[in-house]
Amino acid sequence: MSLSDFTASIKGDAITPSHPNYPSSIARWAKNAERNARVVVFVKDTADVAQAISYARANELPIAIRGGGHNAAGTSSVEDGLVVDLSKYLNGVRVDEEKRLAYVGGGAKWRDVDEEAIKYGLATVGGRVNDTGVAGSVLCVKPSTVPLLKFL
Repeated sequence: MSLSDFTASIKGDAITPSHPNYPSSIARWAKNAERNARVVVFVKDTADVAQAISYARANELPIAIRGGGHNAAGTSSVEDGLVVDLSKYLNGVRVDEEKRLAYVGGGAKWRDVDEEAIKYGLATVGGRVNDTGVAGSVLCVKPSTVPLLKFL
């Protein structure tokens, strides 16, 4: 599949080095974590993710996934590969006040969770810095250790 065919097959945005938004699409919290990806795909749904992975496999491109992009080691970026970026379109947060649960998109940052939870008098103890991505933070903890707390 060609890049143009791939781009036409997704709902999100495919950004390459020639695109004016390329520098911001590879920018990371830590400068040493930036890599010159061949293509950054801002996916809108799971179908876009599947298409991006299929395109990368067909073209033998290494893949990185970006949630919040806060990892200083650079795991959210890849040199000469494809980045599946969740931060632009899959960053939503929905709170079920009755169950005291938050449903968080893979590209959300703790700031997004805080802003939504506070509307319900809730907070979480999950993030130390509100610019940190939620997905990367919670991958190493049990979901029950990141509760929403009711403000008193």
